[in-house]
Amino acid sequence: MPSIEEYVAAGLYEPSDPAHGGRVELLDWMTGLGLSLDEINRWVMCDAVSGVAGDRRMVPGERHDRATAIARSGLAPDDFDAYSTAFGFVPIHGAPPGEVGYTDDEIDMLAVVGQLGSMFTTPEVLGLIRVMGGAISRIAEAAVSVFLVDVESPHLRSGMSELELAKKVYDAAGLVDGLTARLDPILRRQIQQTVERNRRASIDAVERLQYRLAVGFVDLVGFTALSARLPADELALFIGRFEAAAHEVVTQHGGRVVKMIGDEVMFVAEDAAGACEAALALTERFASGFDGVVPRGGLAYGNVLQRSGDYYGSVVNLASRLADLAVPMEVLVTDPLADAAPRCTFEPAGRRLVKGFETPVSVHALTPKTTNA
Repeated sequence: MPSIEEYVAAGLYEPSDPAHGGRVELLDWMTGLGLSLDEINRWVMCDAVSGVAGDRRMVPGERHDRATAIARSGLAPDDFDAYSTAFGFVPIHGAPPGEVGYTDDEIDMLAVVGQLGSMFTTPEVLGLIRVMGGAISRIAEAAVSVFLVDVESPHLRSGMSELELAKKVYDAAGLVDGLTARLDPILRRQIQQTVERNRRASIDAVERLQYRLAVGFVDLVGFTALSARLPADELALFIGRFEAAAHEVVTQHGGRVVKMIGDEVMFVAEDAAGACEAALALTERFASGFDGVVPRGGLAYGNVLQRSGDYYGSVVNLASRLADLAVPMEVLVTDPLADAAPRCTFEPAGRRLVKGFETPVSVHALTPKTTNA
C-alpha cells in the first residue's frame, strides 16, 4: 500500500487542505481494490476522487479508438459510425483524446446489431437503434437521478467522509452488474404484449403501418403556476406522483402510456371503452390531492400510424387538440370514439373549431356514469 508521502507526490492528498480530511483512508481503500496511483489520477474527473472506483466499475475495461473498434467489429466504417451515433455514444472519461472510447463489450454489441441488416433495411435498423438508445438513456438518467437525490445529496449535507460516499458509489455501480440479463424476461413480455396489442388493433390482414386505436391525452390545468411556486424538491415529488398515477391507472384499464409530455400524459388502448374508463379514472385521481391542479382530457378513435413506439396522424392530433379545448374536469371525445364505446355514457358538446382541422368537429363530453355492458 502506498505511503502518505506517495499520495502527496501524486497530487492526490494535501495534508493542509481541510477538504482532504479522511482522504488517506479513501486512497488506501481504492489501492486495496487494485487501483494504482497513476490509474486513480487518470480516472479522476472534476476533482471527484470519491467517484473513481465506481466509475471504473460502471464501465470497466480499456477504451479503444475508432479505428481499433471498427477493425474488431468487422463492420463497414459508415455502418459502425451510424450505429454508434444512433445509440447516442459520445466521448466518456478515459477515452483516447478526441475519441468516443469503445470497450470490448460495446464493440461486440455493435457487431451483433450489425447482423440486423440481414433482415431489415438500414433506415429501419437505425430507427430501432435510436429507440433502444433513447430508452436506455432514459433508464440511465432516472437511475442516476435516484442515486443523486436519495444517496449522494443527503450524504453531502450530512458531512460524511469521502470514503463513505465512495463505497456507496461503488456499491451502486455494482447493482448494474448483470442487470441486462435480468431485464431479458421483461423485454420479452413487452414484445409479446405489443404483438398481441397490434393483432387486436389490426385494420386488415395486410396493413402493418396503421392500427385502429383509441388515443387519449390528459393534462393538468394550473401546473405552470404550481411549478413556479413549489421548491425543487416538492416539485420533483409532485411530478413523481403524477407519473406514477398515470402509469398505474392506464395499465389497470388495459392501455399503454406512450409518453409523458411535461404536465400531460398520452396513452393508447385498443378498447375504446377502456380508454374512456382510463380517462375518467385519471381525472378523478388527478383531481384529488394534486395540490390544486385540475385535469382535463381529450379522446379520439381511428387509424393511427405507429412508428418507433409512438403514434402519429390526424386521430392523435385531434385527441391532443380536444384536451386543449376541454374545460377543467372535462373529457371531450369524438363521434367515432363514442360510437366505439357503447357501455360508456356521453353528453353532446356541440361542434368545435379545432386548430388544424378545416371543418368544425362534433364532440361529446364523457360522463362518469356507465351502464352495464
